[in-house]
Amino acid sequence: MSHAQQTSPRTTLLRILATTIGMVLLLMWLEGAFEHKASPGIAGAVAGEQPAGGQLVRVERRDTEALFSWPATVAALKVIQIAPKVPGRILEITAHTGQPVRRGQVLVRLDPTETQARLAQARSGLVAAEASATRSRADATRLQNLYQREAATRQALDAALAVAKAEQAQVEQARQVIREIESHLGETVLQAPYDGVVERRHQEPGDMALPGMPVLTLLQADTLRVEAHVPSTCAPFLAIGKPLGVRLGNPPRELRAILDEIEPSSDPDTRTVLAKARLPAGSDAQPGAFAWLQQACGRESVLLAPAAAVTRIGQLESVRLVVDGKQRLRHVRTGKRHGDAVEILSGLNEGDAILVAGEHR
Repeated sequence: MSHAQQTSPRTTLLRILATTIGMVLLLMWLEGAFEHKASPGIAGAVAGEQPAGGQLVRVERRDTEALFSWPATVAALKVIQIAPKVPGRILEITAHTGQPVRRGQVLVRLDPTETQARLAQARSGLVAAEASATRSRADATRLQNLYQREAATRQALDAALAVAKAEQAQVEQARQVIREIESHLGETVLQAPYDGVVERRHQEPGDMALPGMPVLTLLQADTLRVEAHVPSTCAPFLAIGKPLGVRLGNPPRELRAILDEIEPSSDPDTRTVLAKARLPAGSDAQPGAFAWLQQACGRESVLLAPAAAVTRIGQLESVRLVVDGKQRLRHVRTGKRHGDAVEILSGLNEGDAILVAGEHR
């Protein structure tokens, strides 16, 4: 009884150790640790052993452009703030955030009461000025006739003509005031200058609108671009008019944008240069949305395999490696896409033969 109690922990420890060693050996066998591996570049091992329903391809190293993706933001090319030129209480805002609007559409109405009162007062002043000017012209005409009959002096005539001229000037000034007030009255109704989308409402009905203070911000949504901060080391590879790849949306969509603006100097804090590329018409992108701007920055040597050969299950990526006519599951880690190929970061060597599965019959 005493001997069994002394040896029981040792037996349990041995069993745990044996189980652990067995699992390690099993994993090594699954990874092909006990099988002979063909040296990279030897094609004879798979030349006549192409598996049915698929195609054998060789992993190859290729000198290609070094592609990088920079975080970017979709922005409108034209942004305008709708603000009044005259003060007034906001009576109505007809558009909401995110709403599309058409050119000439009424967006904001201001209270015209004060302006209408000023206009009525100015028109009354014009009537009085015109009546006074009419009397002055009549007096000048009467003195002109008397002067011709030598019944009035030249001094009296000149004085009458001066008064008539001054009264007429007041009439023109009153008319100018009316035109200005009428213009201000028109400014109580704010319209959309072009087709666009309301990005933001800065004020609400009942607020006091002041000259230069925006009520709405309007975007011209049919002309969009992406803006990205590109590292200064890659900025020399940018060129105005050069096409760049853009990836946006969910699921991701690939678009081509044309670079149309590069800031001449880099930010001293981030060591980046702001680049702006115009999106094609009809991109259906949303201003403010996140995107990736893809740029070639120099060249690099990469290991490439067909993207169709890579199988993904969750976070695991694998290929079917063919050695001596036999398939073997090999886990890999991939990098950037290069057309129909994908960069292999680990798991394969140049010259390895992998299977691109075909249709099963």
